[in-house]
Amino acid sequence: AAFIALSDWVINKGGVVYGVGYKGHFVVTHKRAETKEQRNEFKGSKYVQSDLDGVFRQVKEDLKAGRLVMFSGTGCQTSGLNSYVGKKLRENLILVDIVCHGVPSPRLWKDYVEYRERKEGKKIKHVDFRDKNKFGWKKHVESFVYSDNSYNSYTFTFYQHIMFRKSCNVCHFCNLMRPADVTIADFWGWQKTNPDFNADDKGVSLILVNTEKGQRLFDSVKGDLNCFPAKLENVLQPNLQHPSVPHPRRNRFEEDYARYGFERTMRKYGMMGWRLQLRMMARKVKAWLR
Repeated sequence: AAFIALSDWVINKGGVVYGVGYKGHFVVTHKRAETKEQRNEFKGSKYVQSDLDGVFRQVKEDLKAGRLVMFSGTGCQTSGLNSYVGKKLRENLILVDIVCHGVPSPRLWKDYVEYRERKEGKKIKHVDFRDKNKFGWKKHVESFVYSDNSYNSYTFTFYQHIMFRKSCNVCHFCNLMRPADVTIADFWGWQKTNPDFNADDKGVSLILVNTEKGQRLFDSVKGDLNCFPAKLENVLQPNLQHPSVPHPRRNRFEEDYARYGFERTMRKYGMMGWRLQLRMMARKVKAWLR
């Protein structure tokens, strides 16, 4: 809701929005949108490092042409764009970053898509990294729709610290010194502020206003949002305090992946097959015993 309200305002002003969608066969990439229909592709989580090839140059061209531009991405991406654009063109650039846990390599995602298609014997035509409609906001379940309209889902997911790039474990942006005008995230811990707000499990967005420009933008859209203020100490999820802690077997995972490939490595580390089923069963038993 927060991203939609912000980007709607920019598009209504005749501006352009950059966000993450797909090109080719589910290659996660940054794209440009001038309409709300084009922008809608950016909705939803994509837990993979996006392809930024040529995007910074395109943003700069839009700014030189006098266009209002909103760019959304991770902290490192928005910081990089800010440095690339420079102070003279920064006035018409709105930076929106997300609270990021870390990202795996695009190669791993490509291998996973190929594995799922090989296993099912049909092509994937729709991906949802986090299927909120069927499983609710709190769950992290991915789903696929195939060429014959069949559907399946998996609690795999790319939310595993063992897959993150090494740079994510020393990230400079896992704190409140944000490089963007506005930061958006899931509002984990909303119960401390407004316990009745998320009764339908549709989710709550966190919005951090970091600059005067960000404040002006938020003031322009807050009438379109159902929002409430929160104390800073009640919104400090882990990645607003420190980077994700590296998995103790992270380096070994990378070595095994290079040697054995996707499926064998995933089975070895309990991310598919009987080890995953055992893990999921143990979680259910633990939850039941609480």
